[in-house]
Amino acid sequence: MNIDDAAYHTVHDYPGGAAALAVRLGKSATSLSHEVKPPAGSSAKLGLRDAQRIMGMTADLRILHAQAAELGHYLVPLPALDHAPSGSADQLATLAREFGDVIGAVGMALADGRVTDNELRKLERQWGELVSAGEHMLGYFNQLNRDGKSQRGGA
Repeated sequence: MNIDDAAYHTVHDYPGGAAALAVRLGKSATSLSHEVKPPAGSSAKLGLRDAQRIMGMTADLRILHAQAAELGHYLVPLPALDHAPSGSADQLATLAREFGDVIGAVGMALADGRVTDNELRKLERQWGELVSAGEHMLGYFNQLNRDGKSQRGGA
């Protein structure tokens, strides 16, 4: 899905559609509708901040995913910090488990010498979980670093 389609569907799939979402954004439904599907000759466009506000209000990230895909990337949600292991050994164990899941998914996908759509989706999901666990572990160590600096007076 391209960014324009993602923006259009995000706005119009919202309960109450553009009219309901426009009220929350403080603009008219016509303006919002034109921003996500400009009429011929119109210079209307959806602004970056409005797109961000729309994604926050709707919890629909299609615009962000479409933008990433058009730039050759995909998004990986980071885990909530309050549900994560608390110590470095736990962090490392989680990372190792996620790496094992990636290796398992690779082995299953390559067993017959081809990769199906389902296998590819599983590989992408497992890889995303590994990256997420790695980012979380780095966040944990960054926090330890900051804590150590505040105890030592900044250095």
